[in-house]
Amino acid sequence: MFMINFRRKKDGKDGAWGVGLDYLLKDYWDDLDKLIEDNYYDRHNAKLINFLFPKILSALEKAILEMKKFSDWIKKAKKIQNFGKTSKTFGEKVVFIDVTAQFLRETSARDKITRHVIKKGIIYKQKQFKGTVAREGFKKIRGIVRVVLDKKDFSKFKKGEILVTDETDASFLPLMKKAKAFITDEGGILCHAAIVAREMKKPCVVGTKIASRVLKTGDVVEISIDGTVRILLH
Repeated sequence: MFMINFRRKKDGKDGAWGVGLDYLLKDYWDDLDKLIEDNYYDRHNAKLINFLFPKILSALEKAILEMKKFSDWIKKAKKIQNFGKTSKTFGEKVVFIDVTAQFLRETSARDKITRHVIKKGIIYKQKQFKGTVAREGFKKIRGIVRVVLDKKDFSKFKKGEILVTDETDASFLPLMKKAKAFITDEGGILCHAAIVAREMKKPCVVGTKIASRVLKTGDVVEISIDGTVRILLH
């Protein structure tokens, strides 16, 4: 049964988590918060990751049973589940935990119609695309996308997410400090995003032309050292 109006409560106040099946994670909220913090500072707590991994996988399995009437959600849930079952490294396990938590937060019946309409409007179907690498020397990384095209969406950005936008300016700096990496539609090696990436020593791919239209919030992507952005979960 969907708990459509469920919101996380902490110290008597609404938390940052949204509505949906996130109640399946209610026993692990504090652990997930700690994992997000560790991920932001590029730390891997093996004990915490190995504890959470089977718990989150189990929560996803329960969610699949509850969503059996919603074919579009089931399809994505099973893709995430398959990704989790093949995750071996700490980094892959962290991505699986993060994307499952975000997916369950967003699964509410009232959002289903809106999501369906948005899907009909998607033009691009590429599984990967390429841009210009703004800072060399980083390792291949994976992470969860947050598309930000309007300043009103700044407050939704979470630590450790990959920022995807058309182009950045000084107003994006608070987000860029929290981001794991940046991907932009416009720009070259001397654009704002590229310069900030080099200063902050973060991965950045600019000039993709289509990133903000191909990707959507919640996608899991892999960024390679040659500037290729590959969609792992869409």
